[in-house]
Order: sequence, then structure tokens, then C-alpha cells
Amino acid sequence: MDDPKTPIEGWARFRMPYLKIAAVVALGTGILAVGVLGPHPAPRPTPSTDASLIARIPSPTAPTVAPFPAPSTSPTVPIANRSDSLVGLTRVVPLADQIKVSWLPGQITSGSMAVVGMRIFYVVDANRIQSTEVGSDQAGQSLVSVPSCEGINQLAAAGHELAYVVTSPGGPTATVHDCGGAGRVSWSVWLLDLNGGGPRRVAQGVRAASSIEIDEFPIHLALTDSAYAFNRPPVSAAAGLGETVEVHAIDGQLLWTSRTKRPVASVMLGGGTLAILTDVLSQADGVVNLYTSSAARPDPAPMDQPAASASLSPDGLHLAWDVAYQGPFPGPNPGVDVAIGTVASGVEKPLVTLTDHVAPAPLRPAISSTSRGLLVTWFATAPNGAVYPAVRYATGGNGAFVPTLQEPIWMNVQGGTLFWVAESAGGWSNVAFAVDLATLGLN
Repeated sequence: MDDPKTPIEGWARFRMPYLKIAAVVALGTGILAVGVLGPHPAPRPTPSTDASLIARIPSPTAPTVAPFPAPSTSPTVPIANRSDSLVGLTRVVPLADQIKVSWLPGQITSGSMAVVGMRIFYVVDANRIQSTEVGSDQAGQSLVSVPSCEGINQLAAAGHELAYVVTSPGGPTATVHDCGGAGRVSWSVWLLDLNGGGPRRVAQGVRAASSIEIDEFPIHLALTDSAYAFNRPPVSAAAGLGETVEVHAIDGQLLWTSRTKRPVASVMLGGGTLAILTDVLSQADGVVNLYTSSAARPDPAPMDQPAASASLSPDGLHLAWDVAYQGPFPGPNPGVDVAIGTVASGVEKPLVTLTDHVAPAPLRPAISSTSRGLLVTWFATAPNGAVYPAVRYATGGNGAFVPTLQEPIWMNVQGGTLFWVAESAGGWSNVAFAVDLATLGLN
């Protein structure tokens, strides 16, 4: 799933007291020696063996692995500090030859990103789409741009297709008075064949801008290599009465439609399955807000009531979602479980994430099908608020997390590779990473 929101409902909650930009600039090229990853109190000219995922490190075949608590007698594994201790997860620092890294522009303006092969796609300055080959030092390639008063805030990519949503008013000039009234937002869905050709518009509409969320994301988009899906309110001002979700083949043929009773918060597409996340009226009325449908059964079938997010596996066979605490007295950090469901049977089971007072709840879990089975990724939070990419196979075994000094804002698994993008505390830079899952020592 590719949700435009970032792991904790906005990047602001990820902010942490990292080094000031001035300090980093003053160190100059020393940043490559210290690296942008790994928990350490301050940059040093000579890093320890796990202080960086960018530093050039000799290339032994095994990664540096330190389960917590780390043994204090090992000369090659630093003693773990409490700032990145995550109970039940193994801390893994891939070596320099086990990870690919690329710098991205600092002006990435949407948490909606996508990856195909080793190529990552992202939105820059709210009005253009660029792509970068992860591991390459070449500048990003510009693919799409929109004119004044228009903006891009969602994209998806699969196979050789790129899909994106254009809104107006939108983009960096949206506040200019001649961009149209603030009472409504126009939207359109576009496809671009990455093998060649120009963008083609496949849908458009107008929606009343009744909230900040709708103004920014008037519709939601999903894409596979053979189909795309988006939600459309029945009339511009009647989203509260429910919406229609359309599923089309890449050539534009309508495959099926599913109608919801509540506004749509997200759409997901995998294989022949459509998953829909809708807004919730209240916990008391028991309204479920995660549904699935297919061409054979277009009426949405309920799965469960997630707290905020859900993920559909690329093959469309499995779902993962976070389930909110249902007790009468939720605290400031209510417990959250992750559930895994089989679409065909509806059978659900929990994923053990060892959530407790020192291993807070997993955020934005996502599920992927790999050659070794179902893999669940999530953003794990340490007691001090630090956030890390974490992974575990659904069948059990140990999970792993990768220490990162920067703030992870997006994560995806494709094939046997884990991708994530991290942003510096001041937002002045972004870095894309790719690591082979085999190097994480999962079992």
C-alpha cells in the first residue's frame, strides 16, 4: 500500500533532536566517513564498524548483528545504548557492500512514493515527478511536471506504468487568487507508460473542498501492472453519503465498481482484489471500515476495523492492519495489535510484535509476499521516540530493525529487497536505501 500520509499522521511527530545543519556542513566531506545511519552521539572522523551504512567498510560476508542487550565483551559489536533498544527485534547494520544508497532532493513534498525494480519515484516541489535509480550517483530524472495552479500529491508505479493524481488549485502557486475558488478542488488521474509516450488522462472530476484532508487528497489511487483504481464521490458535495470505487484495466476498460456507505480513506489493489479503507462513524456503532471486493463479488465485504491503516499484499491474497485498543480507558499510547487476514477465507491471526512499555506499538504495518513467505514491515518506535524500519516474517521467528539517524518517512518491499527513504531533521536532504532481505538474518 502507498498511503499519502506518513507513519504518524504527518512528518512533524518524527522530529528528533538531530545535529544541526551547520554542524554537518562544517564537517564537510567527513559526513561520508561518519555516515548518515547508526546511533551515535556525534560525528567522528573515524567511525566504528557499524557507525555508517554509507561509509566504505571492508567487505566481509556477514552483516554486523547485535541482539539486545548487546554483549559487552565483543570487540566488533558496540555496546548498545538505550536510545535504540527495541525489545524482541535484532539490530542489524548492513555492511557497505550490502546496501545501496542514493541522495534524493530535499524538496520532496509528498509521502506518496513508489518503486519498480531499483527505481524510486517521488514528487518534488508539489508539481513534478522525478525518479532515481537507488545505488546510482546520477541526478534524478524528471518525468512529469504540471503548470501553474496545479499540483501532484499522489503517485503509484507498477510494471511499466506510472499513475498520478493532479489537483487544482494545487502545487506551489495554489494560494494565488487567480487559481480558482477555495470552495472546490478539481482532480484528474493520469497514466504514463514508462517505456515511452506522453501522459494520458483517464479520469477527472470536481469535489467540494469540505475539509483540509479532502482539499489535499480529493481522491485516492492504486495501481498494479494490469489495472488501476480510484474513488469518486457520487456528486461533488455528497461524499458523506458514500462513494464509488472504480477499477479499470490499463487500457481503460471498466472491470468493476464497488460502492461504500462512508467516505473513502484509502484504496489498495493487488492481483484481482480491491481493498477499501473508509472513515468510521464511531466505535459504539460497530461500523467496520476495511472491505474487500473483486470482479466476481463487487459489493464490499467487511474484514475488520483497523485503527488507521491497512495493507494489501501485491498478489491480493492477504491483508495486514493495525487494530486499535478497544478498552474503556485508553491511555496516551494505547496498545495496538497487528492483524493478518486471508482475503479468500476471512481467517485472521495476530502478528506478535512484542508491544509493551519499552517496545511501543508498530506503526503503518504493510504486508508483502516473498519467496520465503509473508513478510510484514512496520515503523518501530523506541522509548525515546526514535523510529526505525522493522521487518518480520508472519510465520514468526526473530524480527529485525535497521538503525537510522534520519527519520524514515516511507518504506516498501519489492521482491527480496527492502527499500526506505529517510529525511534529515531539518528537511534539507532525503536519502533512499535498499538492502537485500537475506542480509538481515531473518528466520
